[in-house]
Amino acid sequence: MTAQTGQNRRTVMQWLGGASTLGALSPVLPANAQQAPAPAVPAEAPAGPAPRFAYVGTYTFDAPGGTAGGPASKGIYVLAMQDGGWTPLQTVESANPSFLAVHPNRRFLYAINEIDTYQGLPTGTAEAYAIDERSGRLTLVNRQPLSLSGVIPAHLAVSPDGRALVVALYGGGAYNVLPIGTDGALGKVSGIEKETGSGPDTERQESPHPHMVQFDASGGRVLATDLGSDRINVFTLAEGKLAPIGRTAVQAGSGPRHLTLHPSQRHLYVVGELDASVSCYGYDAASGAVGAQRQRVSTLPDGYTGQKSAAALVMHPSGQFLYASNRRLKSEHPLADSIAAFRVDAASGNLTPLQHWSEGLRFPRALAAAADGRHLYALSQKGDTILRLRIDPATGRLDQPVQVAQVPTPVCLVFA
Repeated sequence: MTAQTGQNRRTVMQWLGGASTLGALSPVLPANAQQAPAPAVPAEAPAGPAPRFAYVGTYTFDAPGGTAGGPASKGIYVLAMQDGGWTPLQTVESANPSFLAVHPNRRFLYAINEIDTYQGLPTGTAEAYAIDERSGRLTLVNRQPLSLSGVIPAHLAVSPDGRALVVALYGGGAYNVLPIGTDGALGKVSGIEKETGSGPDTERQESPHPHMVQFDASGGRVLATDLGSDRINVFTLAEGKLAPIGRTAVQAGSGPRHLTLHPSQRHLYVVGELDASVSCYGYDAASGAVGAQRQRVSTLPDGYTGQKSAAALVMHPSGQFLYASNRRLKSEHPLADSIAAFRVDAASGNLTPLQHWSEGLRFPRALAAAADGRHLYALSQKGDTILRLRIDPATGRLDQPVQVAQVPTPVCLVFA
């Protein structure tokens, strides 16, 4: 979210969730940089078939932070990944389907609708889609309202066993659990965990603002951020309900937005949206306990001036590198829109700054790493583009930018 979130109306009284053929999506455009042959796959890269389809969540109206001013998005965009290029396949009409998650069996896709009213009630919604294995196309399974006053959902995660969807409600100050049926359909909300608290920023932290949820390797614990109360929350998930087992205070006024775990499950990283920082904490995978802060580093270069707004946080599959994005709000600094790259020390978890990449970025709200570790994808909300950057397997530095797709107001990228 940005400072405009509290003022934006995200209201849809009635809207369609069906699929239509893609019309507004522009053809794939090559960047001016030539792409060198891909490096060897890192030894740490996970096994399995390469993804064939990309799914992009977007803002269809009232995008926090603004848009490029071009054609409005219509919903979820489906693209085929072939020979290094991405081909438009389908547009699924949906209201502000910002963040997406793929079911562990790869047969279903879930989306949150970042809205504050649905059918006259003060709530956001979540949607379930079936993925056609051969074509990649989506078919709506069902749509479920979230808890009353559960407005402006900000993030979601599917449990590793595929039986539950957990949603962070930025505007509702709560987390919701929805059961998932064997047919992929979402059931009614089965669990609600309401938060309390606030932070020193009276504009952005006047109340709790849950921003992200992620399961750890146990599959039964959920790690979550609360931007409004400056906390990392840890819950257990059992029988469709969340139970808190730990709340860790972070730097006051930092506004924890997104988090990620090191593959070893021993280090936890949190990006602060309001102060543009990344903090490292210890994590006990056996108990789910978050340890003391070990390090806190800036995502911006020395001498930066202007308003700060960090956004995405992505761990390289190897655990050797970490990437965070910065978005330009009120700053003329050339790196206000940028990706900060860090090297990760496997033993301590500490970060060493490597690089700030800015070419081709306009308000990079989201990042996504390829499963094989070769590339990082950056979604420019105000550029209507998805940029692919090669990751040097030895140094972690970014280079060789290629614009793989044009999508209106992109927010989230997942693969299947």
